[in-house]
Amino acid sequence: MLRAMRYFSVEEANRLVPLLARTFERVRPWVERAQQLADTLGSKESTADAHLDALREERDALLERIRGELLQLQEMGLEIKGADGLVDFRAHRGEDPVYLCWRFGEPAVTHWHELQEGFAGRRPIDSPDEFAPTYLS
Repeated sequence: MLRAMRYFSVEEANRLVPLLARTFERVRPWVERAQQLADTLGSKESTADAHLDALREERDALLERIRGELLQLQEMGLEIKGADGLVDFRAHRGEDPVYLCWRFGEPAVTHWHELQEGFAGRRPIDSPDEFAPTYLS
């Protein structure tokens, strides 16, 4: 199923911040635990025992829960760049496609970056009006 690409205005992106904050509030502890399990298993991956099987099952179950939560956001047209709470919203700045960028803990979407630049290229949003909503989305 191919969906039309969705583009967001700053205002539309900001309306989703409470949902994002709640979702990542829930997901972040799972991500942390899954990482701990992955680290533990990574150092003992070749060993077969019941204890490790239980850890593998817990890790897999957590990853499934995380995927399920984040899939809902992706279906809304958001791009999850980090399961610990880094989200990009496609937007137009004039004619140029860019990303509006939000990170867990930020009260609003206040930054943007070029498509190829990523988080390191984040710049403050000076004027939300520069990011026109598109009615084709």
